[in-house]
Amino acid sequence: MKLIYMKKLFFITIAILFVNAIHAQMIWVNETIFSGFVGKYEIRMKLGVPYGGGSECLVIGEYYYMRDKGKIALCSTEEGRIVERDKGKASGYFILNGDWNKNVGQAITGYWYSLLNSRSYPVVLKVIAKGKY
Repeated sequence: MKLIYMKKLFFITIAILFVNAIHAQMIWVNETIFSGFVGKYEIRMKLGVPYGGGSECLVIGEYYYMRDKGKIALCSTEEGRIVERDKGKASGYFILNGDWNKNVGQAITGYWYSLLNSRSYPVVLKVIAKGKY
């Protein structure tokens, strides 16, 4: 009985170390933080370029609606479309007009599209912070 418990503990420990090693390899560079709106809903968004081989995404990020603060992951595996994953499932995507890597104070527009129904909303974002990590 004790041997089975020790094996389970060993495999759980190895799995945790493996996941941490994968996440440790991914570094964000050229991080841009936005404040803005999807339709009438206020959001905060962070986008960055992954470096270090820890992601298949060309652009990674997250955003949340100010009313509920639950973070939604973002990933772009193709040019132009930034897909959101809410609770592990793709539920919508952003198309931003032009380069999103702007300077503080600059704005960008685009649209958010639902993958669950035919809704879309205009997006207006303003850069509120920049960083290189």
